[in-house]
Amino acid sequence: MKKWKAVLIVVAAVISMIVNIGFSVYYVFQYSSRIVRRVVSDMRDFDDETEIIDDGEPFYEEETQEEKFQRIDREMEAIADYLYADGRLAGIEASEGIDTTFTPMMDAKGWPYAVVYREETEFDGGVKGYRVQKITYDYMKNYEGQDEFVYEEEYCDENGNVVMDTQILGFFLVDHDTLKVIDEHTTQWH
Repeated sequence: MKKWKAVLIVVAAVISMIVNIGFSVYYVFQYSSRIVRRVVSDMRDFDDETEIIDDGEPFYEEETQEEKFQRIDREMEAIADYLYADGRLAGIEASEGIDTTFTPMMDAKGWPYAVVYREETEFDGGVKGYRVQKITYDYMKNYEGQDEFVYEEEYCDENGNVVMDTQILGFFLVDHDTLKVIDEHTTQWH
């Protein structure tokens, strides 16, 4: 009787191994065939795209997120240089006591902005704080070959809390390639 139990256990183990190997081979085959179908499908799509791309227009690779942020930083610096030239900072008299250090930063949502001017001040009621002018990337707009930036002034207490409404001082477009700054001569959202 013991021999039969041992034989049944061995037969059950062999059948279990065969079934497991069979399922493994089946899933590997299914997965491999899906990959082959996707590759073939992508190759067909790629062939269609090459016909469209090869129409004489230049082909540009998509920029990575890091490259995009580096480009935006260069564009904000171009606006800062534009504003620093010939005293174009809004309402600021040139003097040695003001901080006009270009400081690129990120907001809480991860979008870049740059502080171009910061001055300690005292608001009504004796509240001490800062008057800060900054350039903010307008990620909601998509201009061909240009980015739009908002030039604005914030009024914050010493802890960074806003104490007055932010004032829009202007809008600028910057060409991606040449970094040419174009003043849009408006303080209205558009």
